[in-house]
Amino acid sequence: MLGAVVVVIVNDSAGLPNRADLLHCALITAFGVVAAELGRQTERRRRRFAGEAHVNFTSVWMIPSALLLPPVLFAAVTLILYLHLLFRCDWTRPGCCLTRTLYNTSNIVLSCQATAFVAHQVRWFPAVQSPGARGLFALVLVVAAYFVVNTAIAAVQVAFWGVDRSPRNVVGTVSDNVLELATLCLGALTALLFTSHPWLVALIFVPLYALHRSTLVRQFETAATIDAKTGLLNAASWHALAGAEFDRARRQGTALGVLMIDIDHFRRVNNTWGHLAGDDALRAVGDALRAVVRGNDLCGRFGGEEFVVVLPGSGPEVVLAVAERVRARIAETHVVSAAAPGPFGVTASVGVASWPGTATTLEELLLAADSALYAAKEGGRNQVRAVATL
Repeated sequence: MLGAVVVVIVNDSAGLPNRADLLHCALITAFGVVAAELGRQTERRRRRFAGEAHVNFTSVWMIPSALLLPPVLFAAVTLILYLHLLFRCDWTRPGCCLTRTLYNTSNIVLSCQATAFVAHQVRWFPAVQSPGARGLFALVLVVAAYFVVNTAIAAVQVAFWGVDRSPRNVVGTVSDNVLELATLCLGALTALLFTSHPWLVALIFVPLYALHRSTLVRQFETAATIDAKTGLLNAASWHALAGAEFDRARRQGTALGVLMIDIDHFRRVNNTWGHLAGDDALRAVGDALRAVVRGNDLCGRFGGEEFVVVLPGSGPEVVLAVAERVRARIAETHVVSAAAPGPFGVTASVGVASWPGTATTLEELLLAADSALYAAKEGGRNQVRAVATL
C-alpha cells in the first residue's frame, strides 16, 4: 500500500492535471460506476462462489485510466471504483475486509503505473494511429504489462494471506486468467474509444454485462459439481461420471480400479483443534490426491473424511501401486492451519477393488473397495488393502 502511494507521488511530476485529464477522469469514473451498478446483483452472486482469485471486471476501466490519466488521477479512479464495489457488493458478505480492498487498490495502482510506463515507452497513441501492426503490438505490450504485474502482486497476496495456498488458487485457474485477459482487451478497446468517441463507450456495457452473466453461469455449474472444501468432485457428480466410466470399461472390455480412502482418526483433529483445522486437513488430502493421480482419473469426496478415486484403464497391479503412492503422499503431508499451533500430520487407510474380477456393477465395486477399506482399518490403519479377485 505504501509502495503504491510512493509510486504515485514520485511519478506525478507533470504538475496539476489539465482540463482534458479531468474530463477523462470524470467520464471513466462515471462509466465504471454505472457499469458496476448494472451488474451489481450478478457480481454479488458471483462473489458468493468466488475463491481467492476473483475477476471483478474493473480492469475494463483501469486500462483507460493508465493510458489516459496522470498517476494521481488513475489512483483516484481506482480508489473510487473499488470503494464503490466494497460498499455496494461486498459490505454484507462474510469476510468483507476494508484492508483487503485497500490492498487490491494498491495492486491496481501499481499495475496501472507499470502499464503507463510501458505505454510511454512504446508511444501507444501514435502507434495505434499509424497503419500496420505497430498499434496492435503496442496494445498487446500494454495489456501484458498490466496482466503480469497484477497477477504477480495478487499471487503474493494469496500466497501470504490466503486461506487456500494451493498453486491453483494462488495464480488462478486457466479460465480465470483467460477471463482477465478478455477484460483487459476490452479495456484496451475502451481506451481507444475514449480518445475518439467517448460516448460510444456506453456500448461496452452490453458485452461487459454478458461476461458477468456467462461467468456466473459457469460458477453455478462448478458449485453444483465441486466439493467446496477440497476442490474435488462432490459425491453426486463423481458417481455420475464414475458410472459413465464403468459402462465404458464394460463395453470396451478394459480394466478399471477404485480406491476408497478414509482419513485415520479424523475425529481427533476436530476434537483437538476444531472444525477449521479439520477443513484444512480435508483440503490437504484433496491436494495430495490431485498430486498423485492422472488427469483423467476421477477424484471425489464421498462425505465426511472419505474420498474415492476411479482409475480408468488400470489393472490390479497399477491400482495397488497408485493406492500405495496415495497413502504415502498423505502420510508425508503437513497440514498447515491457523486453528492449530503448528503443522500436523494425518494418515489414511485405502481400500482397493478392480474390475473385472470383483464386481459386475459399479455399486458392487464400491462395496468391495469399502470392505477392503474396513480391513485396512481393522489391520491397524495407514495401510492399503485389496479385496481378493473372484
